This record gives sequence, C-alpha cells and structure tokens, in this order.
Amino acid sequence: MNVYTKHKKMEEALKQYDLPRITFVDDLKDAHFIIDGHFDQHDYHPDLKGVIIPYTGHNGIDLDAMRKHDLMLFITPTRSRYVAEKAIALMFALLGRVVHYHTLLQTGNWAERNTQKRQPWTSIQGKTVGLFGYGRIGKRIHHMLQGFDCDFATIDRGHDYEDNLLLVKNLTNLIQVSDVIFISTPLNKTTEGIFDQNKFARMNNKFLINVARGAICEEESLYQALKTGTLHGYASDVWYQYPKGKEAQLPSTYPIYDLDNVVLSNHSGGFTETTNKEVNEDLIKTLKQLEQEDYSKKLNLDTLL
Repeated sequence: MNVYTKHKKMEEALKQYDLPRITFVDDLKDAHFIIDGHFDQHDYHPDLKGVIIPYTGHNGIDLDAMRKHDLMLFITPTRSRYVAEKAIALMFALLGRVVHYHTLLQTGNWAERNTQKRQPWTSIQGKTVGLFGYGRIGKRIHHMLQGFDCDFATIDRGHDYEDNLLLVKNLTNLIQVSDVIFISTPLNKTTEGIFDQNKFARMNNKFLINVARGAICEEESLYQALKTGTLHGYASDVWYQYPKGKEAQLPSTYPIYDLDNVVLSNHSGGFTETTNKEVNEDLIKTLKQLEQEDYSKKLNLDTLL
C-alpha cells in the first residue's frame, strides 16, 4: 500500500514503526492514501483510495470531490480532546479576566480593588453554555464542563443527544438562550460569516469562544461588536491572518488585539507536549487497519465527519 505525505518530518516519524506492507512515496499520483489536511479534484487519480487528515478540521477537503470519486476520509481523533480543553481554558481566562488583571498588575494597578469601582469577573456557574457544533470537540466541551452547575444548549440536527441538552432550532435561538457560546463547527459554505452584524447585535452581555475557524465570524462585525461592548467578550484560538514563515503577523486587519475584552491564542489548541506522538500512533493504527481492508467495500464518507 502506497502512502504520500508532504510533511517529511511526519513521514520520517512514521517510518520508525513496523509497517512492512506500506511504502511511502514521493509523488502524490503514486499513492493509495494521502495524509494531509488538503484535497481537491486536481489531487485525484484512479489508484487513490482515500485521505487521512492528521489535524482536527476538514475545511481544506473538497468533500464533493471525495464523494464524486467514492473516496474514504479519516480524521485522527487525538487533537479533538485537546482543542476542547483549550476552548475551556480560553473561556475561564476570558470570564475570569485573567489576562486583563495580569496586565494591570504588571504596572501595579489592582483594578480598583480598594474602591467601590472594583472590577469583577464572571462565573460560569449558573450560566447557559451554547455549543455551536456538537461533534467530537463540542461533545468534549460538554462533558468537561459538567459539574460546573451549567445548563447546556445546542442546535437540533436530528442526532442522538444527551438528556441534559436543551435543543433549539437555529443559531438565533441558540444565541437567545445562551450566556456563553463555543464555536467548534466546521467552516463551510453555510457557516462562513454566520456570526455577522445581525447575530452580534443579539449578543449583548454574552461571551463567545472560537476554536473552529476565524472566518466563521465576520471580521469587521466582530471587531465593531467588541469595540462597542455589544459582545461582552471574545476568546479565540483561530484567526484571519497567519504568518507564512517566521515573520511577525498580527491576527486580524482590525485592532481586535488591542481590546481588553479579548483573549488571543495562536492556533495551538491541538498542539501539546504529547500530541505529535499520539497523532502518529493514531495514523499508524489507521494505516494498519487499511492494510487489511477490502477496498471494494467503501466507507460512508458522511459517517466519518
């Protein structure tokens, strides 16, 4: 079985495992399986059987092309639980005003501690948490936050849900019932820019945490909502502008990073001290299973996402 990955460090790491029936090839057109987060129609060739994503999201995959050619798609599960943990860390930092207090105290400013104008923080206890996206990450967030005396809500998409979830019809309803909203849904044609001026206008005194993709929030509308205080606070691990190398790069064309109701993270949710090793082990497990697969029995693409 021929496997291609353009990430040579990953290839070298995978070669350390015992894979006698797998050959890593240098040309994508010679591969039965591609390990990558990107795939489009131009990558297809008749011998290709599928794509294995070593990351969390699949927004770089042309799903229509995958379905057209009846290809298999796999996503390694390891990173999801860490992204969920990062989302919760961002939430606590935002609601707890951790970065704001820290920055003030660096200059000796105690945030009006000894006056009647003392600046409070917000507890998650007794709040309703909205989960915009209830896949692997959303479910993990839900499970991790149980025990904090929260209520939970998500959009009813006809799946099986736990009993303690309030199900609503759409995003507008989710915003209405939630105090804090986590974004963990895939970026696609239906979600790009879905948090727009109209949605932000409904988010007075609410908090938003984004660990999906920056473009799910319309950039200028997000900035204006934060600047005016319509949106009470925003924490994100995902952005609009990324460095191509080692150069400095601000995350947005708008000075979101200057606002004190924002917590920024550098798209590191799935990158822990142990993640790469665990992802490689996930990949090896998948490759060994595929060695024994009858490729004439195609897997249902929709069930793997």
